[in-house]
Amino acid sequence: MRFTNDILIILLATVLFAGYAMIKGNLRSSEVFTATAYCSCVKCCNKNPSDRRYGITATGTVAQWGTVAVDRNVIKLESRLRIEGFPNTTFRAEDVGEAIKGNHIDIWFPSHEEALNFGIKKMAVYSY
Repeated sequence: MRFTNDILIILLATVLFAGYAMIKGNLRSSEVFTATAYCSCVKCCNKNPSDRRYGITATGTVAQWGTVAVDRNVIKLESRLRIEGFPNTTFRAEDVGEAIKGNHIDIWFPSHEEALNFGIKKMAVYSY
């Protein structure tokens, strides 16, 4: 009987925690976004490597794998995101861009070639 009570307590705690997370707004259902890609190059960001802001995001971090540009009216900067097709990556909304409006995200890639190869896709994005 003791074993059963322990399982019930763990189950109840899990349900309560999940409910608390939803109330706090940490979990939302997915939305479909247009996903594009960019890198830190002059063509993508209009910054030369000699520019002191080269490779620096709107939040002041250095762009790296996991960085995405968002419309800050849709996704709050510094939000953590999951993006369909990238199951092992937690993305962070760290950047913005003139062309990033509405349900549009721009995923940072380490090279211009990789960004071009990504193209344009419709993808489910989860914010948590």
